[in-house]
Amino acid sequence: MNSRERVFAAMRFEKPDRVPRSIWLGGEVIKRLSAGYGITPFELNKKIGNDILQTWVSINGEMERDIPQEAEFTDGFGITWKRYGAYNMVVHHPMQGLSAEEIRAYPLPDPRAPERYRYLEYLVETYSDEYFIGADVSGVLFEPAYHLRNMEDLMMDLAEENEEIKLILDKLMDFSITVSLECVKRGADWIWMGDDLGSQQGMLMSAIMWRKFFKSRMKKIIEEIKKMKPGIPIAYHSCGSISPVIGDLVEIGINVLNPVQESAAGMDQIAVRSEYNSNLTLMCGLDTQQFMLNASPEEINLKTREKVLHLGSKGGYIFAVSHNIQGDISDEKIEAMLEGLK
Repeated sequence: MNSRERVFAAMRFEKPDRVPRSIWLGGEVIKRLSAGYGITPFELNKKIGNDILQTWVSINGEMERDIPQEAEFTDGFGITWKRYGAYNMVVHHPMQGLSAEEIRAYPLPDPRAPERYRYLEYLVETYSDEYFIGADVSGVLFEPAYHLRNMEDLMMDLAEENEEIKLILDKLMDFSITVSLECVKRGADWIWMGDDLGSQQGMLMSAIMWRKFFKSRMKKIIEEIKKMKPGIPIAYHSCGSISPVIGDLVEIGINVLNPVQESAAGMDQIAVRSEYNSNLTLMCGLDTQQFMLNASPEEINLKTREKVLHLGSKGGYIFAVSHNIQGDISDEKIEAMLEGLK
């Protein structure tokens, strides 16, 4: 069974030859492990057994655009980013203070621009016989909205039900639909959506507010994708505590949930598996925020084996970590996780 077959089997709730995996590594760890093994960063995927090759095609890719520390750039949305540490952070929100009329006239980047899809096309053409190929269209609605508008202003727009937020979200919905359909045309095996909706203790907005402003738009995006290709899996990523809306996500057509972050309130992976059973594939595993940072290699090895046994025994499971493994997690701990997976 190759990687592509393994991932599809897991999502059909069949038992593959082994649990598929998609382990995210931060840039520092990629460089460190690649140098240690004497291989290229791309070859590292095979070394650690990743079954999914995925690339950004939308705004979230700008977080990791490779620029020098404290350098700035402005993306196609008109958003200015600045490098701080391992990531780029937004320092200018071009829709902040704009009126409804100005938002209507505000141009978003071309969702059909050929350069947006070049690496996805390369992955499909080169590796789709062996690997599962993902297209990451995140952020879909909430994240790009606060990048454009500014978080405080966006939250006030939501609370006051202003026309401005409806216009912004409709623009982003149309943009995300077009990008998603272009990825389907190019042969992506799933469409990966995402918006970080949760904090450590709860959602960043009420579930009622999410349903009012985001649920129907998310449903429309998914309907359009599945109209073009019925049965294509839709994966969804949100960090933090989002338990009040997991059922809603399943209802509107989400097939895979990531990362089910156990360090956040109400996100116990076993409980989520028990509640949703064969209605939802979980892509989750070890917590990088607290557990991997503080646990011993032996504890990591044991916890990895427990995850595989408890979550993957009947399919519907892709092993992952809760976020990128950052540079403060040692090679010894990473090796302990990989040994646990064996």
